[in-house]
Amino acid sequence: MALAVVAIALWAARPYAVGVYHDDGVYVILAKALATGQGYRFLHLPGAPVAAHYPPGYPLVLALLWRIVPRFPANVMLFLFANAVFTGIAAWYTQRFARRVLGWGAAAAAAAALIATATFPMLLLSGLVLSEPLFAACLLPALIAGERLVAPSNDAPAGGRRALAVGLAAGALALVRTHGLAFELAMVALLALRRRWRDAALCVAGAAIVIVPWSLWVGHRATPLPPGLEGSYGSYLGWFLAGLRATGVHGVVSTVTTNVREVGELLADRWSLADAAVVRHATALLAAAALVAGLWRMARRAPVTAAFVAIYLLVMLAWPFTPWRFLYAVWPLIVLCMGAAVAWGARLPARAARSAVVAATAVLLLGMARAEVRSDAARSWRSGAANATAAIGPLVRWVSSNTSPSDVVAVDGEQLVYLFTGRTAVPIVPFTAAEYVTPRTTAMNAASIAQLLRAVPVNYLVTIAPPLRDAARLVAQRDTTAGAPRLRALGAVGAGEAFRVQNR
Repeated sequence: MALAVVAIALWAARPYAVGVYHDDGVYVILAKALATGQGYRFLHLPGAPVAAHYPPGYPLVLALLWRIVPRFPANVMLFLFANAVFTGIAAWYTQRFARRVLGWGAAAAAAAALIATATFPMLLLSGLVLSEPLFAACLLPALIAGERLVAPSNDAPAGGRRALAVGLAAGALALVRTHGLAFELAMVALLALRRRWRDAALCVAGAAIVIVPWSLWVGHRATPLPPGLEGSYGSYLGWFLAGLRATGVHGVVSTVTTNVREVGELLADRWSLADAAVVRHATALLAAAALVAGLWRMARRAPVTAAFVAIYLLVMLAWPFTPWRFLYAVWPLIVLCMGAAVAWGARLPARAARSAVVAATAVLLLGMARAEVRSDAARSWRSGAANATAAIGPLVRWVSSNTSPSDVVAVDGEQLVYLFTGRTAVPIVPFTAAEYVTPRTTAMNAASIAQLLRAVPVNYLVTIAPPLRDAARLVAQRDTTAGAPRLRALGAVGAGEAFRVQNR
């Protein structure tokens, strides 16, 4: 079954313009920096600052693969092969979790693993150079170990060693994706509730052994970034707190409301029998009810997993960013929770209740089959990258043809532009947490562009986004003091425009 998932993931994967999802391009840049001995640095930014934003787990894996095939983009398919293997490992441990922790039969466990890993959510992530497949491959075995540790039958001598090992696993998980800290929080909370203070302390110590050196290194080596770069390349916590200061309680409420709606849309996409709004809303409620019921049931048999999923989802809902990657990263757990709800409902004493559960399960499975048939027909797991590549293609070609290798360019998709043209590049406007609930205005973007031109030696500004084009035009029209950088329009680029920076 796991080998079949690897084969399906490889079949679904295709080389693409790495960088269209931002993080994928940055991961590859960091891998190149490590593999070529330049340190853990953002090579595409002016001065190649130390990379304090992204945890190093996935870039380290890519760096090892880069040493095998040291040419980009020839090595992209090798990166995607590794992601397919990680997806197969996630499938292996999904069925293992279902059998060993939840007590399911072999057929049910294998079916859940296939639904969790060989369908659109994981195929989409596996086909992109993103860290989620590695995260899923590490998360499932860590959860199995965590459940063994907190089990009442766990003996004290082995418990100490296991607690330290689980802590180490939690630390490693956080170095793949920072949100993996939810696993450590779940472990420590459950051990503390059981008054197993020694094991809780050892679990914390194990995580600290992995995380503290990284944190100290970042604190020692990190340098201030130019204005406009902190959001995309600075501290996660600083970015979040800045957004909180700007929007206050209203921003938190708006973020949670937006993300609840987005999660509902994602669930409807995967399980709905029809595209009508009323059917999609009903399906989203049904799937959410199954998820909550499954979490409640798993709290007895798999308390670590239930606590992790609850903490993880709460963080996801409060985080001011679109939730699809966060939700799909734990898609195997979403499927397992819904399966736990079905298994519980099928054993209800009342015949009418059992019939209702069977009917609801049939509706969701038929909706899933419909969604997968449509995804397969449209190759939906590739279409997003293909569309983004077509949109940004004119910009990359313009930069390659009209700038010199020594130029610094302010562009959309700065990481992609660096990978495919070699130009040092920066984002045009900052990425802020506040904009998730309060969209940036043209005047705000114009002010950010003017600040960027004063702080960074940019030679060209090129955008394919009409809102940024309008903001750049506003900057170009303004009177400036003598000697200050100014923009001169050079012509259209796709739906945007290219500008040269004068008086530099």
